[in-house]
Amino acid sequence: MDETLDVYGAKAVAQSMENELASYVPASSVAATEQLDKGILFSCGADGIYQWTGHNYLTLSSPVDDKKVVDEVVAGFADRPPFSALADTTHDGAPSAVVVGPAGSSYSLTLSVDRSRIEIFSFSPCFRLPDDMSRRADY
Repeated sequence: MDETLDVYGAKAVAQSMENELASYVPASSVAATEQLDKGILFSCGADGIYQWTGHNYLTLSSPVDDKKVVDEVVAGFADRPPFSALADTTHDGAPSAVVVGPAGSSYSLTLSVDRSRIEIFSFSPCFRLPDDMSRRADY
């Protein structure tokens, strides 16, 4: 858990990482970007400890070499402690990059099933949610 973060700081970290992962996709192949403004909280297991979850969608204007993008993401985080990254494959066989960061954070980048967009999912570092904030609210 990262004691220095609140929900808004965790959201900022996650959205920054979403943008960083998006930067690996060739801009010439991206027609539009939709970073969701609100996310939900996901329990980190301990009482009162959560992570902010978000999404960033890049609608493609032309095909991308998703395996090449995944390999570049993995290489980009290979020597970047405290991060680690690995290439994975989705259930439908698409290459996927998974980046694991500090305090339980993780991020993934993959091509959508219909191959129309790149989907980036984020799970921020874990943080303590104050008692006066609802875990069911959108942040």
